[in-house]
Amino acid sequence: KRKVDGTENLLKKVSNTDVPFFAWVHLRGTHLPYKPTVANESRWLDTSSTTPGVEAVKNFGVIFRPRDVDVSFKHPGNIDFSDEDIPIIRSLYDGEMADVDAYLGLVFQELEQSGLLDRTIVIISADHGEELFEHGWLGHASTSYDGKLYDEIIRIPLIIRLPDRSLVGRFDALAQGVDVMPTVFDLLKIPADRVDPPMQGRSLLSEVDGSGDSSRRYVFSETTRKGWTTPRDEMNKRVVSVRTRTHKLIWFPEEEGYRIEGFHLEDDPGELNDIYASRKAEFVELERAKDTWEERNKNLAASLVLSGAKARLFEMSAALKDSDLLAAVRAWEAMAMMDLTWGLEVEPFFDSEPYQSEWRELLRNASRLIAKALDCDADGGAIKQAQEADNLDATEWKCIL
Repeated sequence: KRKVDGTENLLKKVSNTDVPFFAWVHLRGTHLPYKPTVANESRWLDTSSTTPGVEAVKNFGVIFRPRDVDVSFKHPGNIDFSDEDIPIIRSLYDGEMADVDAYLGLVFQELEQSGLLDRTIVIISADHGEELFEHGWLGHASTSYDGKLYDEIIRIPLIIRLPDRSLVGRFDALAQGVDVMPTVFDLLKIPADRVDPPMQGRSLLSEVDGSGDSSRRYVFSETTRKGWTTPRDEMNKRVVSVRTRTHKLIWFPEEEGYRIEGFHLEDDPGELNDIYASRKAEFVELERAKDTWEERNKNLAASLVLSGAKARLFEMSAALKDSDLLAAVRAWEAMAMMDLTWGLEVEPFFDSEPYQSEWRELLRNASRLIAKALDCDADGGAIKQAQEADNLDATEWKCIL
C-alpha cells in the first residue's frame, strides 16, 4: 500500500484534538519532468519513444526554446520537438495527472479513516497551469524561460468541499487565488475587518449560495519571464494580463516598453488570433482596469511594508532594551530585506511620494540605531535610551560605558 508521506502522521495527530488546524499538501507531480509511475506512464498511449524531445520531457525540469542558454542548472540544451512528440508528451502529462489523482485519493482516505473528512474544509487548487504546445512550447515560466499568461497557464481548478456538503454545484464566476482566504474567513465566520490592510480578495460564498453577487468583472495575472529563476536585474520585467468573460489583454515586456496582445475569448477561446491592433477600442476598459489595479497594488504594498518596517523598528528597540544585540540585528536585517524585495517591483512604492520619505526615514533611522548599538558593543558598553519614553529616534539613544 502506498503511504501519504508525512500527511498520514499529521492527520493522526490532529484527529485526536478539537484544536483547529491548517494543513497544506503540496503536490509537484505535474511539473516537468513528466515521468509518471509505471501504472500510468502508457495508460493512454505508448510513451516508450526515445526521440530527443520525449527523452528531454522525461528527464529534465527545465526545457528552453531553441536559443543560446547559459545557466548553472541542468537542462537538455536546445530541443526541437516534432509533431509526433506532442501527443506522447501530452499522454505523459495525463499520466502525471492520474498519479496526482491517486495520491489525492489516499489523502481523502486518510481524512476519512481519521474521522476528519466531515469536519474539515478541503480545498483543491493550483498555482498555475501548464502549456502543452497550445502556443508553441510547454511548461510555464520557471521551466521554459518564456513566461506567458494564456488561459492554459492561468485557468486553474478551484474545488471546495464543505463538511456538511451544504453547497453543491459548479459555478462559472470569475475568481482569483486571492479570493480563497476571504472565502475561508467567511465560512469560518471570522470578520474580514480584523485584517488590516483589507484583503484584496473577496469571498465567493455569496456567489455560490445565491445570497448575492460577489463575482469579479476583471481578473488579473502577473509573472516574470523566467519564473523563480529570473535574475534580479530582470525581475521587474513582468508579463501582465487582465481578463473579463469576453476579452483579454496580455502585456509582454520587451527591451523598450511592451508588446500587447488582445483576444475576443468568445470567438477565439484558444487565444490564437490577436486583434488588439485592429480593434483597440474594445480594450480601452481593460487598459484602464490594469492601471487602476497596479496603482492599488502599489498603495497596498506601501501600507503593508511601512507597517511591517515600523514593527521591526519596535522589535529592535525592545531587543536593545533587553541588551539582546543579536535580536536587534535580526530585526534590522528584516527591514533591509524589505528594501531589497520591494525594490524588485515594476513600480516600487518607495519611488513615489508620500511613501518614499517615510520609508527612507524609517530605514535611515534603523541603520543609525543598529550602527550605534554595534559601535557601543565594540567599545564594551551598552546602548540605552536617553529618556524613559518609547522614542525610536536613534539620536535619543546613548552609549553607556
